[in-house]
Amino acid sequence: MKHVLIPIDFTSPSWKVVSCVLSMYLKAGMRFYLIYSAAVDLKIDAHVTQRELKERDLKIQLKDLEGLLAPNQKIISLPWKGSFIGNIKEAVVEYDIDLIALNAGCSPACYKGIKANPAKDIITRVKCPVLMVPLDFKCKQAKEIVLLSDFNFIHRARSTNTLVQFVKDNQSHLHILQLHKHSHALTETQDNNKLFLQNTLGDLSHSFHFVIDKTMNEALQFYINRNQVDLVILFAKNINLLEHILFSKTRGGGFDYHKKVPFLIIHE
Repeated sequence: MKHVLIPIDFTSPSWKVVSCVLSMYLKAGMRFYLIYSAAVDLKIDAHVTQRELKERDLKIQLKDLEGLLAPNQKIISLPWKGSFIGNIKEAVVEYDIDLIALNAGCSPACYKGIKANPAKDIITRVKCPVLMVPLDFKCKQAKEIVLLSDFNFIHRARSTNTLVQFVKDNQSHLHILQLHKHSHALTETQDNNKLFLQNTLGDLSHSFHFVIDKTMNEALQFYINRNQVDLVILFAKNINLLEHILFSKTRGGGFDYHKKVPFLIIHE
């Protein structure tokens, strides 16, 4: 990955996402694009508008962030007007974006023109990997990564290549975790899909695991706590897992994985 797009709303959480991404991607040649709304220009007082206030804040933040850059890396600001999703899609194509990183806890108020959950809107409407960074995440390299899968799908080369490259870039161990309510026995189709994934991973550091007799939330929280998991990966085509783990209204219930652990969503 060389080009990362980060939507910002000038709040502390969104600046933290930027800092975290810079700490995770240390390779030379990286380009970090900060996209923000430039549409609103209301008067704050007789001397300054909201746009001028944003520009001042941006200059201050960019100066601080440049001190975190590795050699031959660059931060580029992209003001946008009009449709939020439309501008994200255009930026992904124009700047050859490999990853979109955003604040996982952002409400629709963060970005003008978005009525739904901004993260969900991007994941479902923009075909680009998405990294959701929670507010309580302690910025660090992801060494223990979990891929959640039920082996119901066979994945295309594009998505598995993204998975493999991400694990290699972070020099991580990949835990492939299946969540079961009862038996961990697989159907013939699941067995074949698991074998395909195993062959695709090759000599990449990885292992297969399962958790039974727990709800999805319980199983994931249990596994994260036991194995000190740094990041969780989901394939976007697995709608059931995606909805339940990330966007379910009943996600609370004492589970805090979504507050501390980043999620990487990979498209086919």
